[in-house]
Amino acid sequence: MSEVQGVNSVEIAVSVLESVTALGGNARASDIAKHSGLSKSRLHKYLVSLCRSQMLYQEQETSRYSLGSKLLALAAAAGKQQTLATIINNALCELRDELNYSTGWAVRQGGNILLTRYNRSHKNIDIDYLENTLIPMNASAAGYAYQAFDSSITPLLEAKELEKIRLQGYAVRYNVTEGIPGARAIACPIFSQDNVLLGMAITMGFIPDDPAEIVRLAGRLMAKVKTIPL
Repeated sequence: MSEVQGVNSVEIAVSVLESVTALGGNARASDIAKHSGLSKSRLHKYLVSLCRSQMLYQEQETSRYSLGSKLLALAAAAGKQQTLATIINNALCELRDELNYSTGWAVRQGGNILLTRYNRSHKNIDIDYLENTLIPMNASAAGYAYQAFDSSITPLLEAKELEKIRLQGYAVRYNVTEGIPGARAIACPIFSQDNVLLGMAITMGFIPDDPAEIVRLAGRLMAKVKTIPL
């Protein structure tokens, strides 16, 4: 398999940031050079650029380098995102316990959809997924929901089906998973308070082929999502 060509200078800059972090977040240039394996002259160019972009900060009195304000802001945002992911998944775990159906949370990364969290039901026999499993765009409840609620996606479903999903607020994969008879899934969008699409909440498992049961489960899923403090 051929490797995708990247930008070497970006990778070196990241290694410099990692070195500063590994050295306690406050280090001399000589120590950073030794830790990163860069010559002092080559390192200097990266230190200048990283300070200029506020990823690093050089203390005037000691000439030591510490983590910059922009890098700390990015770290805080990442921490907030992780906290949000925990809050969402805790709510989906509660729903799993209430319904005894598996639940999960799917997010979009580029052109892919990932099942980033999966909470298996307590039934003796159920479907199993690994976290970060790729989900097909046009053969999954989450994929159908993304097509309906994410305007940046070119939909594969027909307009009539997309409108139905938007009106009812959820999508259903009625066709069983290949090799797993009876497995179905329901997905609905998770929006933040400022209407940013955060992902798709899912309940899945051996859901009966009963329209009333599907509507009931979809209603419980959407109701649980509305209780999440986003």
